[in-house]
Amino acid sequence: MAAEPGWRWVRNTCRLTDLELDVLLIALAPEADLRYERIYGYRQDDVTRRRPTVHLILELLGGVRALFGAEAPLLRHRLLELVAPPDQTAPPLPAHLVVLDDQIVDVLLGLGELDRALAACGVRLTMEPGSLTPLDAAERDVLSRRHTRLYFRGPEGSGRRFTAGVLAGELGMPVLAADLHRLPDDPFRLFREAALHGALLYLDGVDTLTPELAKAMAEHKGVVILAGRREWTPMAGVPLGVREVSFERRGFAVRRRIWESHGVPAELLDGLASRFRFGPGQIAEAVASAENLMRDGLFAAARAQTRHHLAGLATKVEVMAGWNDLVLPGDSLTQLREMCARVTLGGKVWRDWGFDRRFPNAGATTALFAGPPGTGKTMAAEVIAGELGLDLFKIDLSAVISKYIGETEKNLDRVFAAAADADAILLFDEADALFGKRSEVRDAHDRYANIETAYLLQRIEQYDGIAILTTNLRRHLDDAFTRRLQFIVEFPFPDEARRAEIWRVCLPSEMPVGELDFDKLGRDFQLAGGNIKNCVLHAAFLAAAGETTLGTDHMLDAIRREHRKMGRIVPGGDPECSTTLTPR
Repeated sequence: MAAEPGWRWVRNTCRLTDLELDVLLIALAPEADLRYERIYGYRQDDVTRRRPTVHLILELLGGVRALFGAEAPLLRHRLLELVAPPDQTAPPLPAHLVVLDDQIVDVLLGLGELDRALAACGVRLTMEPGSLTPLDAAERDVLSRRHTRLYFRGPEGSGRRFTAGVLAGELGMPVLAADLHRLPDDPFRLFREAALHGALLYLDGVDTLTPELAKAMAEHKGVVILAGRREWTPMAGVPLGVREVSFERRGFAVRRRIWESHGVPAELLDGLASRFRFGPGQIAEAVASAENLMRDGLFAAARAQTRHHLAGLATKVEVMAGWNDLVLPGDSLTQLREMCARVTLGGKVWRDWGFDRRFPNAGATTALFAGPPGTGKTMAAEVIAGELGLDLFKIDLSAVISKYIGETEKNLDRVFAAAADADAILLFDEADALFGKRSEVRDAHDRYANIETAYLLQRIEQYDGIAILTTNLRRHLDDAFTRRLQFIVEFPFPDEARRAEIWRVCLPSEMPVGELDFDKLGRDFQLAGGNIKNCVLHAAFLAAAGETTLGTDHMLDAIRREHRKMGRIVPGGDPECSTTLTPR
């Protein structure tokens, strides 16, 4: 028996005597052969007692009651449990049934499987020594020093698990990984399982060190890697010697090497590394899920890695518009193209030219789109998202703004934290509702409103992604935001020539169109682009209902309806519409 690996491990790990091993053997017998249940029932003169009692074991082994003391190895290491018979209340110690722990049963029977109680929340993986090329200096230092207590801090997909696997490969051991959010409060079984398999223990979701976790880790002799998002906070009175390793956003050069290591074509490396601030895990998943390693396939797969972070906090905007749909002054179009260039050329400016060492938040791109309603601000955000191959998310102000003090700041913090992981473009529509001017303090409401604005100033300055604010009332924005914006793009009300061009671009090439004088429409009707789009769409339905090509009458009827909707006087009077949407 002592030569069996399971028995040898239990004896050496828990430092058991031969007498204590005999206790385990007596308790194990029914697990190996059910006939022992009848023997124990007969021996205890009670057929319902199919497990040995403490009394029976003491009788068989010479009455050493100390074997079942609370601090004795059998109970201290939780090898067995003393269970009160169901027909007795507060029975004496000798009446308790002796039941082995399920995990120990499997060990002693030589099954060699993962603990059944842990199967739903942990998995044992054998990791090969991977290439160290994608790792940065701090991670290489971890491998060289071989610390036994490490805390990997960073977002999901930042390479924490990858590095743990490399370290395990270097040490020649498997990895036992688990998410602490799915485990019971007591992690004892998990640490015992790691010791059993000689595994590196990788625990994700360790944002707070609990007393139970600290105690189990202090007693554990193997290598433990904790992973979380917050900074490490040691527990007073429990010296663990944990070393924190940051896995925050990697620089452009490291990201580029990781993409390159997955066989991505050279012409796509700069674009992917500039737009998506992924770690090894997310990059590997994106490459694996891409149907091909061409631009569209890779960019679509990369975007899919990030969308879940903003779910419930923002609404995804489907990108439909292109550069040809924008009708803006030349300077505004130039600034929009400069925004795109700031992202795509970030690797050269920040890395190659060294600006990332001089300026914080080097990757941030924030812009304000200012202009009257319907002048194309949201469409311009769509165009930028399409040009960069990124998702566009519009922040739901109803889910962010709260009447309760401090809640708006908490909601915005969640938005920015999720956006930092999402590598998407944030669109704050009607931004003056959030970023309004601070006022003179007259009461408590003013004071908290100013605190809210001050918080937003700090948060948007810390944000290192792409954020677009739109407003119809630029003068209502706090002046301090101007310094924190890289671009302020004006969207003026279109003049006559631009209105005519908007009429033209709003009509799809497939639409059957009769004689239309776009220059006259642009000259006679002072409408913004959004209103013109409504007119064109309504006119198209009028033409479809009449089964005719779209003509001037349809357009004029649609214009009259749009003016009445806006509460404005229709140029040339307001007669009844000559057409309806009633199909023939």
